[in-house]
Amino acid sequence: MKMDFRGLELHGRRMWERRRILEALDFIARYDMTALVLHETDLVHNLVYPRHYFDPYALWKSAPSRRGENAIQNNRVYFEHILDLAGNRGVDVWVEVKELGFPDEVLEARPQLIIDGHICPSDPFWFEFTEQKTSELVDDFPKLAGMIVSAGSPEGRASLVQRKCACTRCRSLSVEEWYRQLILALHRPLARRGKRLAVREFAYKPADHEVLLRAIDGLPTDIIVCIKNTPHDFYPTFPDNPAIGRLDRTQWVEYETYGQFYGMGVVPCFLYDDVRTRLEHATRHGVTGALFRVEWERINDWWALETLNEMNLVAAAMFSRGDALIPEEVCRLWLANKGWPGECASWLSDVLLQTWPIVRGALYIDGFLFADSSFLPRSIRRAWWTMEEKHCIADWDASKRGALELDRGRVVALIAEKEDSRLRLTALAAQIRAGHPALPRLLAEDLLRQTEVFEAYVEGFYHCAVVCLYHRWMERRPDEIQDTDRTRMETALQQLADYGARRRAAAKEARHPHVVYLLMDYHRVEDIVAEGRQAFTAAATA
Repeated sequence: MKMDFRGLELHGRRMWERRRILEALDFIARYDMTALVLHETDLVHNLVYPRHYFDPYALWKSAPSRRGENAIQNNRVYFEHILDLAGNRGVDVWVEVKELGFPDEVLEARPQLIIDGHICPSDPFWFEFTEQKTSELVDDFPKLAGMIVSAGSPEGRASLVQRKCACTRCRSLSVEEWYRQLILALHRPLARRGKRLAVREFAYKPADHEVLLRAIDGLPTDIIVCIKNTPHDFYPTFPDNPAIGRLDRTQWVEYETYGQFYGMGVVPCFLYDDVRTRLEHATRHGVTGALFRVEWERINDWWALETLNEMNLVAAAMFSRGDALIPEEVCRLWLANKGWPGECASWLSDVLLQTWPIVRGALYIDGFLFADSSFLPRSIRRAWWTMEEKHCIADWDASKRGALELDRGRVVALIAEKEDSRLRLTALAAQIRAGHPALPRLLAEDLLRQTEVFEAYVEGFYHCAVVCLYHRWMERRPDEIQDTDRTRMETALQQLADYGARRRAAAKEARHPHVVYLLMDYHRVEDIVAEGRQAFTAAATA
């Protein structure tokens, strides 16, 4: 089924580069998409003062009414220019933001908004401020099609969900009612000017998820609900988002093609089957729109359109248009758009379809996200916190409850998952190095470079996983530990230390883009080794 909204979402610094906007618009035109979505948490405050509260013409001595007023003026002209570029091609532009959001000057002008050191999210001023700034946004930029908002996002500057403020008003106000007031403050000015509002179902835990859905369900029916394809965030191992199909209103689904949780395109990861099955599930449940993210705000100088992960975007764009392509056809399209012949498309699709099982085996532990996004874990404790709390699949998949309880057999099985990933990669690397006679030279060279990075990447996760698993097992089940296990832990720590030394040396060579070294940051390796050795020494002493 052809979806009526098909958006390409920029979620990083690329939106502030005109040539990248043109590349995104070219992609949109090539694949018959309908919209460009510009996602930045504080985007509105970079475009409006708002004048109702801050005078852009005020004379000043030490500071303007809004800091960086020249940057705001630049952004306003630039944004209007982007609206014209897109409008001339028949492409709608949407902004995507997180609320509550505000510039610091608001707190300077109204210190009463801070109670006992915490921003009070229930103060009526916030609803007034949100409505006023949104009014100015759509008045100043009438070509804007609409707004997508994460209401009450933990990534916003304040939220009643966080329950930080303990004032009487915050204690007495329900989260559901707070959501309702905030969303209506956005909806009123948009609706008055014929603009659309989409509210994102963005919540970390099932309890938060339910209260947000209830709030949206009671709002005007022209408000769209925007749903990630998986709950909480874009984890390919998670089940389909249970919010899909829940509400009787227009639904859009969000899908991430950049790779925040599967290698960020630093290593190739073709999610053809995931794209197909997720979008098929969405359309079966009444979804009529989709937006596809191609970058991440936390990482500069990197997006899907410069990596092989662009093929995930190609597949997503085609499926959302109603075209069912086999993997070989996706690769053939991608090659053609690069100006390369398609004779190697079958070989390339065979190579790329092997990448996700390898990435899954490296970055996940039995479906639990072991990586920090796609980075090596920041520490042993953080690795377990990531799996058990922050990004816990068991919150959404009951079959995973208790899956991280360790004994000898479980540790062996989970390490075997990492070993299998390395074996699969060894076979794939041999296939890539053998090449194909029709491979363009530049693509062949790029695949060889990525294979070298891929091998180092998977090796790092293997060593980190062995240390983290042994550390937890020795910590929780010391009665099971034998001398051979202690020897294995010592060996694992040394292997990880050796790996870190190699990554330190590689980083100094600076042969690759910075994101390669970010994903295999030797500082993280050294921290894990130090933490592991400290714990191991303490256990041995005890």
